[in-house]
Amino acid sequence: MRNDDIVLIQRVLSGDAIAFEHLVRKYQKRVHTLAWRKIRDFHVAEDITQETFLQVYQKLETLEDPTRFPRWLYVIADRLCIAWLRKNQRHIEPLEDADITEVETEAYSRYVASEYAKTFAEARRDVVEELLAKLKEGNRTVITLHYLEGMTYAEISSFLGVSENTIKSRLRRARQQLKKYKFMVQEALDITIDREHRSRKHLNGDFGMRLTFQRDELLCSLQVLQSIASGQDTSPIPANVLIHAEGSTIECMATDMEIGIRMKIEGTVKEEGAIVVSAEKLEDIVKAWPAEKPIDFTTTDDRVEITGQEDVYRIIGLPDKEFPQLPSFGEEAFAIDGETLRSVLYKTEFAASTEKKRRFLNGLYFNLFEDRTEVVGCDAKQIAIAHCEPFKLSGESDGFIVPLKAVKEIERSFANSPEVKISRVEDEILFADEHATLTARLIDAEYPKYEKLFPESPEIRIVVQKEPMLCAIQRISPFLDKKCPAVCLEIDEQQIRMSPRGSDPDVKHETLAVESSTGSIRIGFDTRLLIEILTHIETESLMMEFSGELEPATVTPLGKEGHICLIMPMLLES
Repeated sequence: MRNDDIVLIQRVLSGDAIAFEHLVRKYQKRVHTLAWRKIRDFHVAEDITQETFLQVYQKLETLEDPTRFPRWLYVIADRLCIAWLRKNQRHIEPLEDADITEVETEAYSRYVASEYAKTFAEARRDVVEELLAKLKEGNRTVITLHYLEGMTYAEISSFLGVSENTIKSRLRRARQQLKKYKFMVQEALDITIDREHRSRKHLNGDFGMRLTFQRDELLCSLQVLQSIASGQDTSPIPANVLIHAEGSTIECMATDMEIGIRMKIEGTVKEEGAIVVSAEKLEDIVKAWPAEKPIDFTTTDDRVEITGQEDVYRIIGLPDKEFPQLPSFGEEAFAIDGETLRSVLYKTEFAASTEKKRRFLNGLYFNLFEDRTEVVGCDAKQIAIAHCEPFKLSGESDGFIVPLKAVKEIERSFANSPEVKISRVEDEILFADEHATLTARLIDAEYPKYEKLFPESPEIRIVVQKEPMLCAIQRISPFLDKKCPAVCLEIDEQQIRMSPRGSDPDVKHETLAVESSTGSIRIGFDTRLLIEILTHIETESLMMEFSGELEPATVTPLGKEGHICLIMPMLLES
């Protein structure tokens, strides 16, 4: 039972309808599968699934132990199935006797294909269903969950509320019972009844891709891929990763339809191939894998078998053709020092807006000049600009906006890269080093004319040490009004007096000497914004410039060009 179930249950009980939708999406398919195996009617199973979650919603507050939620859910579904069977005492009719209009409904059409081959495969599955019906209820359930749903021992154990050893015992007994029908079952469902069948398929050359990984190498890559694969797109692809092996190279890819990443992974290629698998499920398996054990990765049709000595996991995959093709680098690419790229992103990322209404500000703007590139982060209250060498992108002179999520992935994926290559392909930007390529769809919008906000001739300049000023503001922060956390700066030629917004003489205040000053001013700033800006200044001293108490101020590192921040003032009480 995962901790996220407990969190979702707590949110549901507090009235969060979206949390309940997450629970339904997580368990709906499993509940429907169990109901379908018992009832043998797709539509009735849908009705029972719906009724199950209705009762869950109504009775959730009666669940004393949230860690038992999967078992509790299964019991509700099981009781509803038993009640339906008792009421209807229905027998299974052959397919040819069924009402053709009922068969052709939208829901059932997902299981009955029009082509002869698929119809034949479905009929063959019906035979296997009859064989599975010969098993005891507990054994049939674990066979269904393990082979048809691709659930691991741990997942079945959590779902049914019994130990993993019990699950393994039930599977072993079920295999023994089905052994005399093994080839029929294997051909229909790709269930391995014994190890002999696996050897037979290997000798016949029926295996697809065969790879071997070291656990830590694979896990490190999957964690990066999962951060992208867990996007909000509703199609199945963003929940999956593509694993592709060709020659001696293994690549993994993930995308959320806006950002994509291709990573090279260390491993041994025994047979080439490709498959799309669940990112979350694969990461969970690898995360629990002993670090010292190598991982053997084998594909057969649309299934993946992950083995290591006695450990065997199977998950269902998709054909690699279902995965969208990620763009590749053109012939010309611009190379930038990795540390320089990370530096300009760090100095500007914090200032970018996260408000969805301001989509054109939800990223960093790369403004291309002949002698430099300006990287800009901006929201309604602050601007941060950092300069680097000019980007020499083939045929491109216009600036572009890289989404904030892509910026964070660039920092993560190329955290230690000595050099990063950059290329633009139509409406996408590509970043790459020797091991990874990240693509991002650019934000299609016009960036505001930020240059006009900077004062042309500031009247007052002060120089102050960064750390003492930052510490003084942080000490004042607990005394600020939470609804309007403004700090008042009273500046003269010798010092800065910092205090919370207001005029109470007994209120907490800090005094800080200035290194130099050209005038006096009283001005207020949002404390959180000022702290953020000071934190991203990389020199010991900084310069602040002012044009008036209602005009924006600028902050620059002293003696270091190529970095400037702007902060809007807050109105102070008179």
